[in-house]
Amino acid sequence: MARSLYYQFSWVWARDISVVASENPFGARMRAVAMDIPTHRVPISAMYQFPFGKGRKFLSGANRPLNLVVGGWELSTIYAYYSGQFLTPAWTLPDPTGTAYTTSRTAASVTRRPDILRDPNLPRDQRTVNRWFDTTAFAAPAAGMFGSSCMGVIKGPWVNVWHAGMSKSFTFESHERLKLRVEMTATNVFNHPNWSNPGTNISTVASAGIITGVGGVQGSSTGDKPGARTLRAGFRLEW
Repeated sequence: MARSLYYQFSWVWARDISVVASENPFGARMRAVAMDIPTHRVPISAMYQFPFGKGRKFLSGANRPLNLVVGGWELSTIYAYYSGQFLTPAWTLPDPTGTAYTTSRTAASVTRRPDILRDPNLPRDQRTVNRWFDTTAFAAPAAGMFGSSCMGVIKGPWVNVWHAGMSKSFTFESHERLKLRVEMTATNVFNHPNWSNPGTNISTVASAGIITGVGGVQGSSTGDKPGARTLRAGFRLEW
């Protein structure tokens, strides 16, 4: 900490490639981007002790009543930005390849990756909760063929959240090692909506490309889901 300020910033730019089994049992294994590792991960934390009151730069000689009002205040904040997960499109249809086992003459219903016609990701300013990606960029696999789409071709919604806290410490003159800390903290302090992932089954028209929930995404790298703003008050006695 320097001059009553502490901060920490980092930016992780990553890409994790995994090898997964192909839908085609006679095909080679597939290389694809890992779903849960975001391309960009930016965590920032900071803490600032206000320079007022006893032992601080301003009003260091304040009397007890004034120091109780202006002294001992501290602000802390955490910011997190994670780019979206890599989502895989799906299409539910009668098995076009005839490789799914069934005892019926009717082809088994299967969920496969569809054909990809173009980049399904819309420009950021065109993405909405009702149309997060272009569903017309996919088509059902042709008869006798597996879909041409790779895994992780759809970029999901990002996480953008602020947490903050304000606290004040009281020192007892008769017991200087005894302190009372009063604090108020808020998660998602600006109550910014962090969207859940959209529906990715293209054959389900009612939900394909549509986001129906908030709370962010859950993954090994994104931590807890950032839900609606919550407030918490606390009292802590230190000695």
